[in-house]
Amino acid sequence: MKSLVIASQKGGVGKTTLSLNLSFAFAKAGYRTVLIDTDPQGAIGLSLSKSLSARLGLADCVAGETTAEDALVSTRVEGFSILPVGTVSPIETQGFSSAVADGTRLRSVLDSLASRFDLAVVDTPCGFGGITAGALRACTHAVSPIQAEPIALRSVTQLLEMVKALAAEGDAARVAGFVLSMLQTTDEASLQVARDVWEMFPRDLLFDVSVPRDGVFLEATAAGVPVGLLRRPAPPVSHVFDLIASELARRLELNSARLSDGPQSLLD
Repeated sequence: MKSLVIASQKGGVGKTTLSLNLSFAFAKAGYRTVLIDTDPQGAIGLSLSKSLSARLGLADCVAGETTAEDALVSTRVEGFSILPVGTVSPIETQGFSSAVADGTRLRSVLDSLASRFDLAVVDTPCGFGGITAGALRACTHAVSPIQAEPIALRSVTQLLEMVKALAAEGDAARVAGFVLSMLQTTDEASLQVARDVWEMFPRDLLFDVSVPRDGVFLEATAAGVPVGLLRRPAPPVSHVFDLIASELARRLELNSARLSDGPQSLLD
């Protein structure tokens, strides 16, 4: 099983939006996918259903009070499950962060799910503190959204520096790439950030598509669904995540026994 951590130093750049919709895109494409919430505030649960916040989850697995298998929440999409963060009170946040900081316990959770899934997508809180550091130690790959606004560009190299430092210590996720998010093609400042990013990074660290700033994401959050399930037909922006998932599958060398490798006949 490959594991993908979505991480960023800055908050509000679209990590949870990317984690949720990318997980849905992978599952829809035939990859058995588990979305793991490591944010003590339960960002995934807040995006989908408040009931997830009341369920056992990762924090309870880390505390030895349940197993990851028992804490999984199945969705109506075949092969797509969610492991919520679980019960983490404000006074327990620091303890939870310390427990996962070295990556050992999170890696144990991932190992316990490896036979059931092709991919684990791990949503993290902002910053590179204990929880995110633990995820970067435990996961095989990392992706970071870059908000297409000037202030966000100043912190983007910090992920590369963090991964380099962790690699020097031992294990660390491999950076699979950066995704431009909240891009406004009608705003010159936003476009300039995109140009700067394209000049700053080699093409193999960037994705060919960007996530636009679009009010449909707020609609999907209010409805408690991935944007691809907001309505039929799905909003056009949902296909952005299909394209990112397709490109990521190649970068991660992701395989699935459920997929056919080759052309599929249209007619019998």
